[in-house]
Amino acid sequence: MNKKIYFGIIGSVVISGLVLFAYSATLSKNIILHILNSITLKELIIAIILTILSFVIDGIKHYLVFKTLGQKINLISSINSCFITAYFSAITPFSVGGQPFQILYLNKKGVKSSYATQVVFLRLFEMIFLMFLIDITYIFIFSKNVAGISKNLVNIGILLTFLSSFIILLSIIFPKMISKLILTLAKIPLVKKIVNLEKIEKWFLELDDVIKKIFREHPFLLIYDMIMMFFLLLFQSYVFYYAISIFTNINIKFVEFFATINIVNAVAFLVPTPGASGSFELVFTNTLKPFAMNAELIIKGVLFYRFLSYYLVLTFGTIILFLPMFKKIKKS
Repeated sequence: MNKKIYFGIIGSVVISGLVLFAYSATLSKNIILHILNSITLKELIIAIILTILSFVIDGIKHYLVFKTLGQKINLISSINSCFITAYFSAITPFSVGGQPFQILYLNKKGVKSSYATQVVFLRLFEMIFLMFLIDITYIFIFSKNVAGISKNLVNIGILLTFLSSFIILLSIIFPKMISKLILTLAKIPLVKKIVNLEKIEKWFLELDDVIKKIFREHPFLLIYDMIMMFFLLLFQSYVFYYAISIFTNINIKFVEFFATINIVNAVAFLVPTPGASGSFELVFTNTLKPFAMNAELIIKGVLFYRFLSYYLVLTFGTIILFLPMFKKIKKS
């Protein structure tokens, strides 16, 4: 196994442990036991089922897209590819490792690598484009309802999403211009050391090819896949909303909650820790505190959601990853 994967797993576990320890020390109680003692078995089961369903919905979305593109893949493999994306995103800085491993897995399951890459790039484009639309909606409808530190984080999220959306849209409309800009930046020694500009340039060019090819060959695919992506984002946001609502009646409508957390996501994943460990918890507890009377209950809700969407994925993914190794050791 690649040493980077080992380091990623260890880093994720260590940072997650430090985060939970820090919250336990701050609140003067074992936060894990306190959360588990605060929920019923029924609530825990419902939350886990909702989390699993989010992977299933994502897998169905991928399955329908691949079928449209004429690729042979079964539904289970499609769902598994989404879990693999989540797992490797959890153990890599900036959560960037999920997509390459998803492409490799899909290719092993019979999807041509070019088509697997197309679908993964299409997903990234859709997410950023939808974030752009959510930003616009938020600015004109919901921005007055957010105050304090929450508003500052949302504003940063809006800025980051606008910038990324603008750059990607420019790269699709004027790919040569973006290519020239990246080549110019590559001449700056400091930038070249920090960022792999060759990979970024290749990414933009591939994205441009993917979007144009899909428009030519499957003009309606982009539309209905975008609709499915929007409903997937809604469902994933509802899982988060449900996790919070177990502990407190949050003073924000679901539609506003949906817009706020999807914008702030851009800030949460800006820190280069595996799966945004530490950053996610800090950003979202501070974002949602203004909407509840008791800040401790928001902390518990955010950590419980993190347990569902990150710690469980990390735990089961690592067990599955190391299971063949344990079997070999047992046989020997």
